[in-house]
Amino acid sequence: MGRVIVIGDVGGCSDQLGAALLAAGARRRDLRLPPDLTVVQVGDLVDRGPDSSGVLRIVRERLDEQPEQWIQLMGNHESQYVPGGDRFYPERLSKQDAALLRGWWDDGRLRIAAAVRDAAGDDHLISHAGLTPYCWRELGEPATAAAAARLLNERPEPLLWRGFHTGADGESGPLWAEAGSELYAGWLAHYAEGGFVPFGQIHGHSSIVGFRDRSWRCSGRVRQRATVDWEARHVRVRAGGRVLIGVDPKHGRQGAPKWSPLTLDGAAVLFAAPEPVLATVGGGGHGAPVPGSGRSRSDDGPAFAPDGMASGHDTIASGAGAPGAAGSGPVRPDGPGGGAGQVAERGGAPATRTGGLGAGAGRPARAYDIVLFGATGFTGGLTAEYLAGQVPPGLRWALAGRDSARLAAVRERLAALDPALSELPLLRADAGDAASLRGLAASARVVVSTVGPYVLHGEPLVAACAAAGTDYVDLTGEPEFIDLMYVRHHAEAVRTGARLVHACGFDSVPHDLGVYLTVRELPEDAPIRVDGFVRAGGTISGGTLASALLAFSRRRQTARAARERRAVDPRPEGRRVRTPLGRIRRAPAAGGWAVPLPTVDPQVVGRSAAALARYGPDFAYTHSAAVKRLPVVVAALAGAVVLFVLAQLGPVRRRLMRRLPGGSGPSEQRRARSWFRAVFAGEGGGRRVVTEVSGGDPGYGETAKMLAESALCLALDPLPATAGQVTTAAAMGDALTARLVRAGIRFDVRSVE
Repeated sequence: MGRVIVIGDVGGCSDQLGAALLAAGARRRDLRLPPDLTVVQVGDLVDRGPDSSGVLRIVRERLDEQPEQWIQLMGNHESQYVPGGDRFYPERLSKQDAALLRGWWDDGRLRIAAAVRDAAGDDHLISHAGLTPYCWRELGEPATAAAAARLLNERPEPLLWRGFHTGADGESGPLWAEAGSELYAGWLAHYAEGGFVPFGQIHGHSSIVGFRDRSWRCSGRVRQRATVDWEARHVRVRAGGRVLIGVDPKHGRQGAPKWSPLTLDGAAVLFAAPEPVLATVGGGGHGAPVPGSGRSRSDDGPAFAPDGMASGHDTIASGAGAPGAAGSGPVRPDGPGGGAGQVAERGGAPATRTGGLGAGAGRPARAYDIVLFGATGFTGGLTAEYLAGQVPPGLRWALAGRDSARLAAVRERLAALDPALSELPLLRADAGDAASLRGLAASARVVVSTVGPYVLHGEPLVAACAAAGTDYVDLTGEPEFIDLMYVRHHAEAVRTGARLVHACGFDSVPHDLGVYLTVRELPEDAPIRVDGFVRAGGTISGGTLASALLAFSRRRQTARAARERRAVDPRPEGRRVRTPLGRIRRAPAAGGWAVPLPTVDPQVVGRSAAALARYGPDFAYTHSAAVKRLPVVVAALAGAVVLFVLAQLGPVRRRLMRRLPGGSGPSEQRRARSWFRAVFAGEGGGRRVVTEVSGGDPGYGETAKMLAESALCLALDPLPATAGQVTTAAAMGDALTARLVRAGIRFDVRSVE
């Protein structure tokens, strides 16, 4: 990690810029930056002040001599000199200065956004005027600052230029948004309505205070949540647990008498530029080079590298911005047979997709068969331990994460089980760094992710796998995330042949495969109804608690994602699939009372039914918890209501999460006493069948087993030729069931009538 300073609007005051750089440690004779320092300048270099040319000269020298340490963002004043921008300032730059700005725009050195992670682990999007909730939604609600920066640097139109002609209407883009009325007030209103503030922000352009007379220029609601550093000329506004920081010092024509850049010690740049492309992935003799771009490794070093591999840059640029890519971008490997042409998604008898070690049929060679991303978490560690005992000879696998030291500790634990694993490859990749995730996806045939909450951290890896034609499995039980990934990445995965399989743990493998087993015992051509009843005993981890609380707090976003999916997800032709919530009722098959469970499981079952014609012309499924006594039902409902209400209150939600931090979980002894049992009562064509799926610790031991076996199944077994977002039943049904039975999970047909 290094030092990052964020410099606000300069406005033609070259003396102010030079003084700020000297104070940060720049060399006096030429303002060369010290090696540990990265500068992010938020734009508005020019106009108003006396020496715009001098400012541009300083920046040009740093961009030419130290491009990895200077990140230059565009402000609305620079936008006047690039195609698409509006001219508004009466005093024009010289032709030479205007051409310089256009050149920076054309070669990618003039950017729209960057993202940084501070020493406390908080991520911040940096842009000129800030990203309002309206524009954030228009971008597709990116869950991370790095994802937002990537999307903004793709120069989305008309969003990018919006604001000059419309005024402060809440819809202004990142060059024109007003801090008080659009940025701060917008996010405060978004949070008050139940929305989630995904990341912090740092911006320039405007301020809610007058620094000279210490006046306020905002609503009382914004002022109540604002703090001002009058000497540094920084404003901080808290919204939904995040901090929005304004750094425009308001130099005017003569320069501010006293101010300072925002200094972030121990910070890292997550994303700043058109991302570097992967060159090669090797290390330790594990596999062949992975196809990448035309850029050689000697240009800048790969954005992703196995631990110990020589590389010019770490995954997160420690005190240095990610350099711009000189090549034409990453090359996407083709899917099987060229993509969607051989994909059978719904019904029918699809062709077989061959597994086996090394490259699959028609698929490019990859360095690894399986990569586990998130091995340092609680469930990730259990998954790594399971894989350590189950991978067959010759299977090439690796652990991935952002903290090399913690990954090495996991490897040491595995080496205690099997000394041969002391050389297990460790790959550096970060959920906030899209370039590293693209490298990770390009290096593997199957990627396993345990990094949640997925709605916050999961999309960049899904996007990378979809683009690279890489199979992907995770543990998510978040309906919002699954729906958004379908809307945004299903079509691309179909094109490349990637299989995106969510919910490969207790959510929702026992239920999906249990219903799959039940349906196979019933007649094919008759309407089918299945009622599922689940009982379990166990405890939760910090990561699971965080995901549950976050899901409770995002009910509006979840409903919106479901609507978006329904608009694009085709229904099966000539067939009907329903998953009604049901009601509290006595149920003999449940051994007592059935209480409807509004989890992701019935949605997954319904999608399997839509994909597989074997579920019949008219299929219905209800999903319930099985409870023996009515007082337990009442207590459970009351507890769920209380937890739901508390999850809406940000401070209370964060306090609950701190009581069980991420990475923690139940002891081995407690897990050994845990269990689950799922019973399925199916009816169809005059026949009735009862099946049962049962096993040990549902949340962790068996979940790790299900996840790992799902990855092994995709990597090794002959499977139906599916692609896109698919379920465990549709993608792996019989093969995964057989694996889980061999692993000790019971699938039983209890009765047939």
